[in-house]
Amino acid sequence: MSLKGKGLEVTVLGGGGEVGRLSLLVRRIGERDAILIDAGINFDEEDKPILANTYPPKYIKAIFLTHAHLDHTGTAPLYYVSGCPKTYASKPTLEMSKYILEDFLKLNGYYTPYEHLEVKKMLDEAKMISFKEEVTISELDITVKPFNAGHIPGSMMYLINHNGLNVLVTGDINTIETRLMPAADVESIPRNVDALFIEATYGSSDHPPRRLSEERLIAIIEEVVLDRGGTVLIPAFSIARGQEVMMILAERDLGVDVAVDGMIRQITEVFLSNPSYMNNYKLLEKAYREFLIVRGWQDRNKVWKKPGVIIASAGMLKGGPSLYYLKKLGGNPRNAIVLVSFQAPGSPGRRLLEEGLMPDTNEPLKARLEWIDLSSHADRKGLLKFIEKVKPTEVYIVHSDIDTARDFAKQVEMLGVEKVVVTNNMETYKLSY
Repeated sequence: MSLKGKGLEVTVLGGGGEVGRLSLLVRRIGERDAILIDAGINFDEEDKPILANTYPPKYIKAIFLTHAHLDHTGTAPLYYVSGCPKTYASKPTLEMSKYILEDFLKLNGYYTPYEHLEVKKMLDEAKMISFKEEVTISELDITVKPFNAGHIPGSMMYLINHNGLNVLVTGDINTIETRLMPAADVESIPRNVDALFIEATYGSSDHPPRRLSEERLIAIIEEVVLDRGGTVLIPAFSIARGQEVMMILAERDLGVDVAVDGMIRQITEVFLSNPSYMNNYKLLEKAYREFLIVRGWQDRNKVWKKPGVIIASAGMLKGGPSLYYLKKLGGNPRNAIVLVSFQAPGSPGRRLLEEGLMPDTNEPLKARLEWIDLSSHADRKGLLKFIEKVKPTEVYIVHSDIDTARDFAKQVEMLGVEKVVVTNNMETYKLSY
């Protein structure tokens, strides 16, 4: 008997055996029409973008974005060069994507096979959806229902249903509450999930207790700024990490000057215009009101010359004002550089950590260098607890380097899951009922 149409098949276009570049193609078995969950990018060792594998745009009926980070959205506009699928995402995700994708093209347009027109077309055709708002894709006879993923404001995990077959795709998730975000809404997920596609960025390690990481950050600032009269530079991702640091400092109210620079400002304004997607709106509002929001070179040239804290993008020191401040502050041992974001292999931030050399100049860093774990991803323990609550029949591991994924798979098997798969790019997994 033919299996055509009997169940779903998921092709991993990106995110198999790698962190980032996530893109999952979902269709009925043996048929062409499909939807995408995310369409992201990665960067090679020369910092050039690597797009996810693609599928003929004429067969893509919808794109569902889990959140606005480039490793989940950077390939999506390519489908608008010759196609026009509907894109579904939360309001914050769509508003942030405009900033993130436009900035990406400014820096990488030469290497990217789409232009600003495709970004605009994608956003013009997009539909904002809210948590638990079910979307029907009639061509595939499926429904897609989003739930809060806890990763950043507006981040969603998607439950796909086809004739009673339930497939859950997490995107990036966080299972702990932070000042910025509530934890992933695992309680609302039905307990009859047949297949779970789960990220495992940190599937082989556990984060230190959040309280200890925050206390260490505060201790560094007190020592460097209050005791030594220096300046602390905190390079941070524009989305979520910068705002999380702002909220930590606003809550502690250390009596030091704090400046915020780069795209963190625009993203903070997006968050403040979407209070229902945040955990502590008033605390972020307090930080935005009380801290100096750098709005140009006149401010930028002043803030590093006096003791205080500077929170600036980009988090991996690939560019932006954080790189400017590093050049001004890195040669003085009285100052400190505190990295709070993931530092990808080959990035300037990773090189600074591993070799102690400042980007571009290759001069030795003389300022104090620290790295503090403030991750917005669930760790091994959190991911395993998530799986225990969802109780899926099958687990497919994505968004994880291959060694971490294999290690995590062994942990998942110990939970008694019937089938655990470490996915590979361009492989198709059939989910029949």
